[in-house]
Amino acid sequence: MSFRDRVAYDAEAGTYHDGAMRYMFIKPEALMGIALAMPAEQRPAVIDAMAESVRVAGGKSAATYQSAGADEAEKLLAVIRETSGQLGWGKWDIALTDDTLTVTVEGSPFAAGFGASDFPVCGPIRGMLTAVSAMIFGGPTRVTETACASMGADRCVFEAVPEQQG
Repeated sequence: MSFRDRVAYDAEAGTYHDGAMRYMFIKPEALMGIALAMPAEQRPAVIDAMAESVRVAGGKSAATYQSAGADEAEKLLAVIRETSGQLGWGKWDIALTDDTLTVTVEGSPFAAGFGASDFPVCGPIRGMLTAVSAMIFGGPTRVTETACASMGADRCVFEAVPEQQG
């Protein structure tokens, strides 16, 4: 069952839930405006804080997907790919090898909401991939945004590798 089929709206409470997980809608420019409201030298730290927050919260979501039957890497990645698009996080193309997870994102809402930048701004995607890649590789990983639409790239590209690789 897809995310859109699972999500339930409670009009009386004004809430959306996928099981016990609560969701909400927010415009990308409103979310990324948090970083833009900070002095320029503090913006990368705000993006890193977003990444860490999503690593923790998104990791709980991924663990729920994993325990609901997406226990193999390819199954988990299929759920993540489908759910990310249905959440409005862009179109994800995912490639997995023995030692690298590469994710290409077209239409990142984080890049769109931030605008032009001289550093990668898709911290929430980086955070989610940090959680998911740790599940896939069985330990800590390092996720790098190697291309970002905010920096002029056509799409955002992320690479996750187990930490022991470097």
